[in-house]
Amino acid sequence: MTDLGQPRNNEQWLAELGQGQEQALADLREYLRRAVFTYLSRHREDLSQHDRGELEQLAEDMVQDSLLQILDKLDTFRGDSKFTTWAYRFVINAAAGELRLHRWRSVSIEVLAGGGEAPAFAFVGDEKAPEPEKLAARHQILALLYRIIEHDLTDLQRRALIRVHFQGVPVVVLAQELDSTPNSVYKLLHDARRKLKKGLEREHYSEADVLAIFS
Repeated sequence: MTDLGQPRNNEQWLAELGQGQEQALADLREYLRRAVFTYLSRHREDLSQHDRGELEQLAEDMVQDSLLQILDKLDTFRGDSKFTTWAYRFVINAAAGELRLHRWRSVSIEVLAGGGEAPAFAFVGDEKAPEPEKLAARHQILALLYRIIEHDLTDLQRRALIRVHFQGVPVVVLAQELDSTPNSVYKLLHDARRKLKKGLEREHYSEADVLAIFS
């Protein structure tokens, strides 16, 4: 696996991605897409029934999730390896762990806004309905997330977050809707997720707390 675009050292990757430079983001996204596609097509026998188009879409989805997390965790990179190696391991570990099992496509913003009953979450691995206490905790967290989305995010950040993370719309499709570029949408999502994190911390929740409730 070789780097794409202009060769960069670790410091250049961190500086350019930290500044939101579109070319660096595009190069990293393509590098990861190729890496994940290779992983899915050559090292996952359980996906052998899927055709190339399906694997390419799955790779795109996984990169879409993982790229945002990589951008969030740039400050954790210690330089013990090449940056692209670190990013590669990050996205492959996410893929292997089936990160996307916890997508929130079924969440209804309208239900949360109207104070309706908590949606019936269908998480893979739940052999039975969640316990009442856990379901109530999930609903409480989702209601908090809704308030943060409504009050802390800009209109564009809110639209990007809801379309991609709640409605499952691919980044490339949303970019077309906004007459923008995928890189600009990734920047919107990155900023929106950072505001969500700050909003949760303001209410004394950490990412680990949220993951524990939805695991």
